[in-house]
Amino acid sequence: MIEDAVLTTSRGRRIAFARYGDPDGRPIGYCHGLPSSRLEAALVASTAKRMKLHLFAADRPGYGRSDPLPPTRIADWPKDLARVADHLGIDRFAVLGVSGGGPYALACGQYLGSRIDRIGLVCPLGPVAQTSLRQSMSPAARWAFFLASKAPWALPIFFGKPTAYLIHRYPDLAFSLLMRSLPDKDREVLASPEIREVFRATIREGLCHGSAGTLRDFLHYIRPWGVELASVDLRVTFWHGDVDTVVPLAHSRHLAERLPRAKLHILPGEGHYSLPVNYAETILGDFPR
Repeated sequence: MIEDAVLTTSRGRRIAFARYGDPDGRPIGYCHGLPSSRLEAALVASTAKRMKLHLFAADRPGYGRSDPLPPTRIADWPKDLARVADHLGIDRFAVLGVSGGGPYALACGQYLGSRIDRIGLVCPLGPVAQTSLRQSMSPAARWAFFLASKAPWALPIFFGKPTAYLIHRYPDLAFSLLMRSLPDKDREVLASPEIREVFRATIREGLCHGSAGTLRDFLHYIRPWGVELASVDLRVTFWHGDVDTVVPLAHSRHLAERLPRAKLHILPGEGHYSLPVNYAETILGDFPR
């Protein structure tokens, strides 16, 4: 890690960010998944350094050390990433969105204009307001999005502070339950002590102040994103495993079909957690220096 710091806006709101890789390299804004934090970018940090790439990742509101905000929408996130880029003296940059960070990366493509030159999406979540995209997800995910859509007042009962506390305090228990439904390559990756420690650290950090970030994300995903996919006139490259049981391949297909300059790479046998680890060099190699 190059730096782990907190930026304070002119209105006193804190945005936590971390930097990885080569500080003089090609800048890439990293949008983390759910529940997670800026520390997730450590998964590809060594590869970024070797390839002379500069990753900067920010905690979304309510995650890690970033202050929460009243409910807004996905389209408001680019302002925060732009604030971090401004603080670091970065003008133009690429964006990499992983899993639940995918919608936020696409929002950057629309709302930051010429500052963004390309987007990479790794097993990104699609617009789950469409029931068809939720059908092949896990029962827990379907239940969370159902509540977010039909009974948002009940969402904190099932995914609020008690759940966040348990996952934060006992991440290995969450991994044990999760791994039962994962494909072989996901389980192989999560069995690695180094990789598991990165996931453990980023989940603990993301939930260190409770469930605010996670609950916000569930609501943001199920509601209109405020992103017109046809308006994202940038090169957008997708990477998705064909046995992903967390965010099924149908999500990338749906998004790619609606973007004017999309390219979808389907990786046979790869799952949700194995893909960004096993194909880190390939994914980051799509961002030329």
